[in-house]
Amino acid sequence: MAAWNRKNRSVLQGGGAFRIPLAFVFVMAVLLPSLALSLLALRAANREALYVERRLENALLAEVNHAAGAIAELLRRIGTELETDAEDLSGTGAVALDAWRAQNPLVSVPFALESGRLVVPDPSGAKSRAFRDEFGPFLEGRVELPVYDDIANVYRRQMLDDAVEDTDHASDPSPAAKTAASGGSGRIPEAAPPAESYHETESGRADEDKVAAIPPAAPRALSNTKTAPVRPLPAPDAATRRKAAERIATDSSLREKTFRKAEEEGFQVLQRNVMPQVQAQTAVAGITGEERSKTVSRGRSFADLSREGSRGMLPRITETGLDLLFWMRRPDGRVTGCSIDMKELLRRIADTIPDIRSEVRILTVLDENGKPLLAPEAGEAPDWRRPFVAREISPLLPRWEVGAWLADPALVESQARFVTFAVWLLVAILLIVIATGGVVVLRMLSAESRLAMQKTTFVANVSHELKTPLTSIRLFAEMLLQRRQPDERKRDEYLRTMLSEAERLSRLVDNVLAFSRKGSAKTVDVMKPLDLAALARETAAQLEPHLTRSGFALHVDAPDALRVRGNDEALRQVLMNLLSNAEKYSGEAKEIGVTVRLENGECVACVLDRGIGVEPGNAGRIFDEFYRCDDSLASSRSGTGLGLSIARDIARRHGGDVTYAPREGGGSIFALRLPLVAPGTERRGTSE
Repeated sequence: MAAWNRKNRSVLQGGGAFRIPLAFVFVMAVLLPSLALSLLALRAANREALYVERRLENALLAEVNHAAGAIAELLRRIGTELETDAEDLSGTGAVALDAWRAQNPLVSVPFALESGRLVVPDPSGAKSRAFRDEFGPFLEGRVELPVYDDIANVYRRQMLDDAVEDTDHASDPSPAAKTAASGGSGRIPEAAPPAESYHETESGRADEDKVAAIPPAAPRALSNTKTAPVRPLPAPDAATRRKAAERIATDSSLREKTFRKAEEEGFQVLQRNVMPQVQAQTAVAGITGEERSKTVSRGRSFADLSREGSRGMLPRITETGLDLLFWMRRPDGRVTGCSIDMKELLRRIADTIPDIRSEVRILTVLDENGKPLLAPEAGEAPDWRRPFVAREISPLLPRWEVGAWLADPALVESQARFVTFAVWLLVAILLIVIATGGVVVLRMLSAESRLAMQKTTFVANVSHELKTPLTSIRLFAEMLLQRRQPDERKRDEYLRTMLSEAERLSRLVDNVLAFSRKGSAKTVDVMKPLDLAALARETAAQLEPHLTRSGFALHVDAPDALRVRGNDEALRQVLMNLLSNAEKYSGEAKEIGVTVRLENGECVACVLDRGIGVEPGNAGRIFDEFYRCDDSLASSRSGTGLGLSIARDIARRHGGDVTYAPREGGGSIFALRLPLVAPGTERRGTSE
């Protein structure tokens, strides 16, 4: 028995050791990776505002670039239109110029240069006088005016030469190679003068710069001082301009170097008059935003411009606003041109840009003073100096911007908040599902582990229970066969013991068979009306000799006939199990009682004992399969842990139940409860 006990304990310890690694594997393989993925998802959710902002920025910037490109294309078409009209002029006199103005609404003040003298129609008119004051000294060659261009276009040769030098540096790092790359002089090449100015430089995304106003540049008188001659460059193609613009936009060191060189060479660097919100947030994050415009200006004389090209446009920022001058050299060598009517230009620009307001954004054009050319009629006006995204249009419209403002300033935050909430919710649901599923799986596996352990113990107990009566029967049978006991009374006692052990063995086998049939759909009990009181008396009488020999006092109280519907053999097995349980767990007071009575419309057969009872914490478990209060083989009370479970199962198949209650004064009361058969229904079918 001690060996069996040690073995049983090792099985229990082995089951516990199995559950601990199972929980550890679940935590390491499922829970920890899930928590890590959840943390990554939450981290991504916290950055969702940035992602939403970037997506919105790209979408709005595409619209802004499209609008800016459309305006630049409009300026190119205007230049072509005015050039065609100027070529068709019949002369350069005041009459021809006045006819040109009447023919084209873009022409504000037409002019011609004859022998270096400015000719305008209606010289005494207000527009003509203002034009002569503004552009006369420049056109007649007495002063210089600032000429605007994209800094990437001005220094395109330097940037492209630097790119070639960087590429070849690894293969030819000698000083001679550097000198050759710089034109043989060993210094940075001269700035390229502006090409035909109404061919806009194609650049990528505009730098988003800080608001900074500049005063209008005053005309500069021509100096007699000789300056280094500037060699004109051919007009760059689109690919060259784009390549130079990309370099200056992406290379911060090159950009700083280029702006510094421009200032050293006398260029005036313009400042943008807006600060896009995206750029402002980038600056707050620690990245310095470029506040300067990509447009620079430098004073040039009209003679220089006319030598470098045959036509062009020249913007001029004054205190009254922006003026735009068009000029061209005719085949006969004379120069004609006009100042462009800004109202007509603004009308055409307004027809070019898309709808101002949509559900998401407000899109418009800002002039050199940061004022919108077109504003939405309804709703509160945004802060025009703080667009969400913006870009410069063209050097022909210096400091003009196309910008996009959010129709709902809280749009980005609300979208990010919604996505963040959705991610948090999904992560919470994921964790709850994982935790719940893990607990369920662990409990199921733990239950299966306990069940396997209980089945192992059950097999050992059944083997022990089977061997004990068989050993007794064999021992007494051998003694009787060998006639070792001459006493007749002793031989009768041996025979009664053998019979009792055979009955015990039969009950054990019946329980095992009943357990094997438990829950089977093929289990069919032949039902018929029977007297539960008579069945209780018969069962008690059958066990009374055995109980009496064991020192028990059995009392039966079943005076009345109580009719129930059931299977007599199955119900007899229930009563046998309850009586055997009372005998097994009896204490010093060996007293067992059987009562049958009618209670609340039910037939109740009770088995009462004065045994050890059941602890309150185990009262709900005593009807579980394989459960025993003392489950070791060394226990003084043998059993398989199936008796009460089988009894309850049989009772419930009969529409009743088996219940437990503590007995006053010590002990237990196990009650078989079955429905009473109503009078007149006893002759129904005999099986169900």
